[in-house]
Amino acid sequence: MTILLYILIVILLGIIALLMTEIHRITKELTFINAHETNGYVTSNTALPIIKHLVTASNHSLKVSRDLQQHQAQQEAEVQRMLTNLTHDIKTPLTVSMGYVQLLSKDVSPQHQPQLQRISRNLASVNYYLRYLMDFNLMQEKSTTLTVKPVNVSQLLENELFDYYDELTKRQLVVTPDIAPNVTIPTDATLLTRVFQNLIGNILKYASGQVAVSLSQVDGSHYHLVFANQGKHLPEHPDELLNRFYTADESRTNQSVGLGFSIVQSLVTTLGGRLQLATEDDWFKVTVVLKPLQEIKK
Repeated sequence: MTILLYILIVILLGIIALLMTEIHRITKELTFINAHETNGYVTSNTALPIIKHLVTASNHSLKVSRDLQQHQAQQEAEVQRMLTNLTHDIKTPLTVSMGYVQLLSKDVSPQHQPQLQRISRNLASVNYYLRYLMDFNLMQEKSTTLTVKPVNVSQLLENELFDYYDELTKRQLVVTPDIAPNVTIPTDATLLTRVFQNLIGNILKYASGQVAVSLSQVDGSHYHLVFANQGKHLPEHPDELLNRFYTADESRTNQSVGLGFSIVQSLVTTLGGRLQLATEDDWFKVTVVLKPLQEIKK
C-alpha cells in the first residue's frame, strides 16, 4: 500500500511538473508573439487534454485578434483614401469658384459687390478648413513613413515667404527676415513646408504691422525657427491655442485658431520637434525647435 501511494505521488508530481513546464513555455511563446510582429501560433509538446485545450483557445484568440487588426487596418486605409479623394474633389471646384468670384468682382455693379464679398469670404472659410483637412490626412499618411532627406531649410523658408509676398504686402505687413544661410538638416520636406505655410497663413489672418521671421542654429542638433508678429487682442494664455477646440473670438465659432496650431503642433511633433507659443508686449511669437530626423531615430 505504501509503495503504491509512493508511486501515485511520483506520477502526480511528474504530471504537475509537466503542466508547469508547458504553461511556462506557452506563456513565454505568448509573450514573444504579443511583443513582435509575427504570424506564429502557440505550440504544444504534450498530448495532455488540458494543455491541448489551452493551446487551442490561445490560438483562437490570436487569430481573432489578428483578423480584427487586419480589418481595422483595411478600414483605416479606406478612410484615408476617401479623405484624399474627398479633399481633391472639393479643392478643384472650390478653386474654380474662387476664380470666378474674382473675375466677377471686376465687372459687377457696385450694388452687387457686398454679395460677392460675402461669397468670397465664405469660399475662403471653406478653403481655410479644407487645408486643415488635407493637413490631417497628410499627417495620417506620414505617421508611418517619412521621406527623410537633406533639406535646405533656409532656401525652403525663403521660397515660401516669396510665394506669399503679394498677400503679405496686400495686408500691409512689413516682414523682417533674419534667416541663416544654407541651414540643411535631414527632415521631411513636405511636412516642413506645410508647417511654414500654416504659420504664414496664421500671420496673414491675425497679424498687423510688423512681422519677424528668423532661422538660426542653436547647437549641433537644435535649430530655432521663429515667426513673430504684432497684433491686436493677443491671447493672455498662448498655450490655450494648442487646444483644437479653443476659439480666439467667442462670437465667431468659425475662427478657431486652435485647430490651426493643433495641426502645426502635430506636424512639428511628427518631425521630432517642439512648438512653443508666447506673448511678449504687443508681439505674438511662435517658436519651432527642429532636430535632424536621423538623430531622433538613433
